[in-house]
Amino acid sequence: MKPAVRVWRLIEGAKGECVIDNLKTTVWRILAGLYFASGMGWIRHRGRVVILTYHRVVSDHMIRDEHIQPGMYVGGQSFEAHITYLRERFNIISLDELLDLWQTNRLKSDRSYCVITFDDGWKDNYQFAFPVLMKYRIPATIFLATDFIGTDQWFWPDQMMLLLEKARECSSCAADRKAISTVLAETIGVTLSAPDGIFRRVESEDPIAPDAIIEFCKGVGVDRIHQIIDRLSRALHMEIPTQRVLLNWEEVREMAGKGVTFGSHSCSHRIMTQIPLSEVKAELIDSRKMMLEQGIKPVPVFCYPNGNFDRDIQELVRESGYLAAVGCEVGLERDRPSDLFALKRISLHEDSSASVPLLAFALSGFR
Repeated sequence: MKPAVRVWRLIEGAKGECVIDNLKTTVWRILAGLYFASGMGWIRHRGRVVILTYHRVVSDHMIRDEHIQPGMYVGGQSFEAHITYLRERFNIISLDELLDLWQTNRLKSDRSYCVITFDDGWKDNYQFAFPVLMKYRIPATIFLATDFIGTDQWFWPDQMMLLLEKARECSSCAADRKAISTVLAETIGVTLSAPDGIFRRVESEDPIAPDAIIEFCKGVGVDRIHQIIDRLSRALHMEIPTQRVLLNWEEVREMAGKGVTFGSHSCSHRIMTQIPLSEVKAELIDSRKMMLEQGIKPVPVFCYPNGNFDRDIQELVRESGYLAAVGCEVGLERDRPSDLFALKRISLHEDSSASVPLLAFALSGFR
């Protein structure tokens, strides 16, 4: 392909991706505004349960310094705005209370219920979410990946996102770009364009966002992922940061003493459908055992890493003594859950809930 044609396609590809994203955002905001103005939320949620998923509650500098994935966080001000809105429109109850209401058939058809959960066990849950929860006396459950608690380890998607963003910053340097592109091409079939810093698929030259690269890597074995991260960090001449980003057990115990409950998100945070069932069982048992050893009584609910499970895994969760499990399927629950071991949730992040109309529309559970 002639250089001029290649450059033009790069520009057009970047423009096209940007236009589509802007169009989606505009349409979503219009729909959110119409939904909020209609007052449908009052009807939509009556007699139903919204189980919310949060991951991180962060400050502006953390977003910049850690290159956090967009779908992984809300800002501190947004989180408090969420709580204010939720208190006005829902009975916010604990996960334990929800299970009890289901077991005793006491959910009221004229009320709207909300349960707040956090996945992974981030340090910022203690720094920024916990004070808000205490201020408004709101119950919440945090699902812990216990191998990471009290360590300076990062989850591999966060390591990958940081490296990909750093790679973009190096895209103007020909030597660095070549080394980075070689690693990406050999490992995941992606190259890095210059000077725009756009990742592109080798086969089609279509642009691919860092988030999509990470989603692709979730289908690769964990050992292979760590090899990719190691090669990419060497090509970038940088060390993976070691500052602590997850909770330690002292913080967990402090929150537990003030009403926050904790549940299992496995030990290693590996995707359960990618490991042998014997290892799944060990993750189910050992994660709960670790919490008990640390003085934490876990809620009897399991949270599937990445939301992945199958019937065999569900049965193992049941056999291991859990009373329910949550995944990533979007939706609301009713007075009788459709499947106690595949409870639906709604994930909130800054892009989807930065305004009251956007938050209201996200809470609807419409995809």
